[in-house]
Amino acid sequence: MKRNNIGQALTGARQLRSLSLGGKVALGPHAKTLFDDMLAAADNGLYATTIILAATIADVALHEGDDEAEGHGLSFLTAPERKGLDWLRGRRNGLVHYEGVVEGMGGGESDYHSLARDADRALQSLIPLMETLEYF
Repeated sequence: MKRNNIGQALTGARQLRSLSLGGKVALGPHAKTLFDDMLAAADNGLYATTIILAATIADVALHEGDDEAEGHGLSFLTAPERKGLDWLRGRRNGLVHYEGVVEGMGGGESDYHSLARDADRALQSLIPLMETLEYF
């Protein structure tokens, strides 16, 4: 399947990029490196990679930094926002821990578009967490 450049149309990537411009989001160096790679993956149509990195960033952002701040990000999220992060973790696990065929991994055009939708959902799920880390 030839990768196209529809990644630039992902709404979540645009929103996350606007949060990160000018250093508005307080990410540590580990999460920042993953964040930049995630946006590059989204821009280049690497949707499985985008999903995997989005879930990883959520985990790192919640644990990177001093021990007093650990878990801080989730306390400000609504129940639907937490559910979004749970979906993201489950989707990532389905991609990296092979337990049989999962949606989007069949190699066809419809699979590619399914992964694109899920990549955008992954990015959208990450936005509320990133907003809790935003500098004021």
